Amino acid sequence: MTIRVHLVDDHAAVRQAMAHLIGGEEGFEVVGQSGSLAQARADLAGSAADVLVIDVNLPDGSGLDLVEECRTRSESLGLVVLTMLDDDATLLRALDAGASALVLKTAPAEQVFGAIVHAHRSPSAFSAEGLSAALRRRRDAPPELLTPREREVVAALLAGYSVDQVATRLYMSRSTVKTHVGKVYDKLGVHNRAGLAVAAVKHGIAPRE
Repeated sequence: MTIRVHLVDDHAAVRQAMAHLIGGEEGFEVVGQSGSLAQARADLAGSAADVLVIDVNLPDGSGLDLVEECRTRSESLGLVVLTMLDDDATLLRALDAGASALVLKTAPAEQVFGAIVHAHRSPSAFSAEGLSAALRRRRDAPPELLTPREREVVAALLAGYSVDQVATRLYMSRSTVKTHVGKVYDKLGVHNRAGLAVAAVKHGIAPRE
């Protein structure tokens, strides 16, 4: 079986090198390349890819938003985050977004291929070096009521933006914004924006005026 791979990275040289590396290995085929979130969203509409390999830092937003959007639409799509960012925040956000694996750009080629194969076979089972330690550090850290992304959504909503406007400003799909809003409402125990405004002040999420 051939694993069909789509690459998302804003550096053409990196994409070409990855395409040469992956396409030259038996059992793998690069079926598409995108250089931005907008291009990836357009390209993936008709893509036959089994696995996406996605960079985090893209010119029009975070590749992790694309991971979240793709996972919302499909449980069977393999999603590999390929990044230079070696930190807990990136790893844990990739996990929370629904990625299949995270691998560093500095990792040996064998790890990249291993991540792609894992993503194809077990798309919903996250794999990354250092995952256990990162989870332990998150467990031992003081709890945060909302994630950083949820706080961004709250700030935009409290500024008066509509769901569609929040999606545009934060480079997310409308469905992803609505998912974040639902989670925020559940966590804060509110049902509308008026309740959100009160709860945001109470929990120190928004400054008092």
